[in-house]
Amino acid sequence: MKKNVFNVLIMLISVCSFAQKIKIDKGEIKLDEKTIGYVEGKKPVFKIYSLDKSASITAELKNAPNEDSMKLPWIEIKNETTGKTNEIDFKNKSRKFSAFNYDRSIIYELMDRGYFTAEGLNVEAIENFLNGESAGIAAKRLGVQGDVDNASRLADTYQLAIDDNGVIYSIKAKNIDPNDKAIGFIRMTSPFTNGELKYDVLDLDNRLIATWYAKAAMVSGYDKFLNQELITWDNKVFKATFDNRGNPIGYKMSKDITAMNVVRVLVGNGYSLGSPNFENRK
Repeated sequence: MKKNVFNVLIMLISVCSFAQKIKIDKGEIKLDEKTIGYVEGKKPVFKIYSLDKSASITAELKNAPNEDSMKLPWIEIKNETTGKTNEIDFKNKSRKFSAFNYDRSIIYELMDRGYFTAEGLNVEAIENFLNGESAGIAAKRLGVQGDVDNASRLADTYQLAIDDNGVIYSIKAKNIDPNDKAIGFIRMTSPFTNGELKYDVLDLDNRLIATWYAKAAMVSGYDKFLNQELITWDNKVFKATFDNRGNPIGYKMSKDITAMNVVRVLVGNGYSLGSPNFENRK
């Protein structure tokens, strides 16, 4: 019972803290001008101390290789003495996250979870967290990146090309004419009043395989905005990056890097284009 009351009090303190302002001044962590702890280091590794410096943790910012630059890192919390670690995500980026003050952003995240309070570093809560079940953030994020890398390697084996008419070619084309390496088509349009681009990818029978949207697109059957993402005929969604560097002067589809990114993502995720994708389509 006492433990439950204590946890409730910690939560209340944390909630109240959001009405207060955290500032870091020469390594001092201040809550409404009151020093409640210390932090040292710089991105990506910070060391956070209790007020009397008798206890500390490290907070390291982590990213998966080649992730979208807009994707926020996760935070690995570590007790350097025991070597135990666990992870947290930035959950309050809309209110408290700042790319210019990662140290302060980390403190806000710790406070949101009761690991840092108006009284400073909550050693007991942190130890329970580090001894508890792994959050699994690294495994998930690195696993997703592994899928992306594998898809890219698979796309490489198809030796893809796109001509100026939007015809997609591949060395692996399975056409009746062995000299015909066409596997599909890609078309670029700008159907929206805000000028945002979209690309349609079609098979050799001109049936739609997927559509890529540049920004803030809504489609039937999917309840989120599509931003630099494509949605396939079977409602799978994949990220494909916009890149306009291929056409600095004029425009040629054969030089359109975004178009190639879209096709590579499709092929790398098992959409071989041609016509076989639709043999079992209802």
